[in-house]
Amino acid sequence: MEKWVDLHLHTNHSDGSDAPSRVVERAAALGMSALAVTDHDTVSALTEAQEAARALGVELLPGVELSTMYGYIEIHIVGLGIDYQDPVLLEALNELHEARSKRVDAILERLNALGVDLTRAEVEAQASGGEAATLGRMHVAMALHAKGITRTVQQGFDRYIRRGRKAYIPKRAMTCRKAIDLIHEAKGLAFLAHPGVGTTLGKLILRLINELPFDGVEVYHSKHTSGRATQFLQIAQEHNLLVSGGSDCHGTATHPTPDMGKVRLPYRFYEAILQRLSPK
Repeated sequence: MEKWVDLHLHTNHSDGSDAPSRVVERAAALGMSALAVTDHDTVSALTEAQEAARALGVELLPGVELSTMYGYIEIHIVGLGIDYQDPVLLEALNELHEARSKRVDAILERLNALGVDLTRAEVEAQASGGEAATLGRMHVAMALHAKGITRTVQQGFDRYIRRGRKAYIPKRAMTCRKAIDLIHEAKGLAFLAHPGVGTTLGKLILRLINELPFDGVEVYHSKHTSGRATQFLQIAQEHNLLVSGGSDCHGTATHPTPDMGKVRLPYRFYEAILQRLSPK
């Protein structure tokens, strides 16, 4: 059986349920050859993840998932192979961290105005990564569920905090171009994340890869149908772009059973990424 990897995983330093070392342990137990930890707008998990990967003999590719805007459309970009100690990248991530924190406060104000009694402390209690965790809407939704206000975590999004609902607050995000430039400045490669999630992004993919200096496309994802994956693979090959893929696993934050293992990117695609990352 060909070796495989997962290049899109989250820890409790963003909106996942598990510590970085636990994510690596699960990957090793599944027989994964390499993984990428790609938390939202933070790289704080990578030191612990690297140490765990060395101990277990698993390759780890440092990553990050950046939330960006293309006009009025939110686009996620995964950076792989980054220097996660790059000072320019760290400064930009710190600004995003502060913006996320303020967004949570604004959401709580909206919820309280709607008569939903939820506090900042209750939201922070859902961020098991402690002070290192980057707060987001996921933690608000988890707090709503934990308090019994909603039956499920997803219902918190659907009833209150997704776009169009009364407690929704737009995210402050950098432009796609700035995010790609940050990833490149940190010696990494920029991948258009999960283009098959949502109808709008799927229609924009050709415009995005023609206008912006993406290095690759996340062809395989747990929410991509086989037909969509085939379509994205063809686009990547026609435009000489690298191929990435991953489960986008958040542990048990949103599902009782973790998604890790559902997407098994063949090792040859990972090797192509490593080759592009290697100094000429």
